[in-house]
Amino acid sequence: MAIEIEITPWEEAQAIAFPIREAVFVQEQQVPANLELDEFDPIAWHALAKLKGADVGTARLLPDGKIGRMAVLKPYRLQRVGSALLNALLIHGELEGIKQFYLSAQIDALYFYEKFGFEMYGPQFEEAGIRHIEMRLFLK
Repeated sequence: MAIEIEITPWEEAQAIAFPIREAVFVQEQQVPANLELDEFDPIAWHALAKLKGADVGTARLLPDGKIGRMAVLKPYRLQRVGSALLNALLIHGELEGIKQFYLSAQIDALYFYEKFGFEMYGPQFEEAGIRHIEMRLFLK
């Protein structure tokens, strides 16, 4: 069954995106709840993923090309939901004129982003108790 992706503003995405992010980041990864929502949500485009009618994943894209808050509920991982979310944001961003995308990847997710052409830069760092590294992708 196909993964459905919708790109929407925060006002429309919040009721679906926030519970997914809370389950993945706050409950599963122990990110402090006060770090989960921020001032960038209202200005971002939010991708929402549905699989078999269930809301299963989300990610966001800021107007400057920063991708973040990529979260897929545990039972739906390894079913290409993350790939569908990232691909949709890259296409949407390109249509909006973005030529360079960047993100802070959790170390465990490096290979996932490398498959899309993202390259690491800078040193590793810790954010919310999780090791990360900056990655970027330049469109040709």
